[in-house]
Amino acid sequence: MTRLKLIGGALAALVVVVSHAVDAQEWPNRPVKVVVPFAAAGTTDRMGRLIAEELSKSFKQQFYVENRTGGGGVIGAAQVARADPDGYTLMIGGYGPHIFAPATTPNLGYDPLADFTHIAMIGGESFIIVANPALGVTSFAELVQLAKTRTTPLNMGSPGQATLGALVVEQLLRKPGLLPTLNHVPYRGGGPAIEHINAGTLVPLALISTERVAALKELPTIVELGHPDIGGAIWSWLAGPKQLPAAMVARLNQRSGVRCRRRTSSSGSSGICSCRWTPTRRRSAPSLRMN
Repeated sequence: MTRLKLIGGALAALVVVVSHAVDAQEWPNRPVKVVVPFAAAGTTDRMGRLIAEELSKSFKQQFYVENRTGGGGVIGAAQVARADPDGYTLMIGGYGPHIFAPATTPNLGYDPLADFTHIAMIGGESFIIVANPALGVTSFAELVQLAKTRTTPLNMGSPGQATLGALVVEQLLRKPGLLPTLNHVPYRGGGPAIEHINAGTLVPLALISTERVAALKELPTIVELGHPDIGGAIWSWLAGPKQLPAAMVARLNQRSGVRCRRRTSSSGSSGICSCRWTPTRRRSAPSLRMN
């Protein structure tokens, strides 16, 4: 009787292994959710929608974005970390939930490396410092001068705590004599500020980048303005739960590489889908708002 039980257990285990292999080959046979851990219309969201569109075309199956905001991306990342590794829950990884949050938050609830399968780089963007027209400044130099003579705080919005935008604000705060009255106001995402840029109701002052962009070719970079120690680009990548089958990862890499081309969204930002973690440089316009 003991021998029969052991044999039965071995057969059951074999059936499970074969079943997973078949599933990996047939995947995807239903819609795939791509979790974006930030608000709609922000940088990570735009990257997510670009890659979802590309993968939908490539796999002839719907890849759709679900925004799960909060905690600098932690809430969405935690959901994916707990998901079944069946290939039907993916996410757009980024600095917030995978780098900044683990460095600043104890008992995060997931391991940024061990609890995820990191699949492919997508692209990156840089920040723009913009001002409320009511401030009366039209350049970064004028903003600095205003900050030095102003007695009340200058509020600066960012996409949220534990994001790259928050880090840029911290860099500005820590630079002696630059913006002494700065007050950080974290939002739940970058989308609300970007809408104001598109509507022309915000004044662009500086691009947080090493190079100018064609869409704003007259806008100087923070490096040109004499502050090469301030900045950083937002990089996004495709990820999934840990133990995602290797066959699925390989197919995502292969299909992403096949459709590796420049895309432009309705908001004017660009993204590139690139396979096997090969970084591709894209610069565009999320903002850090002054008012």
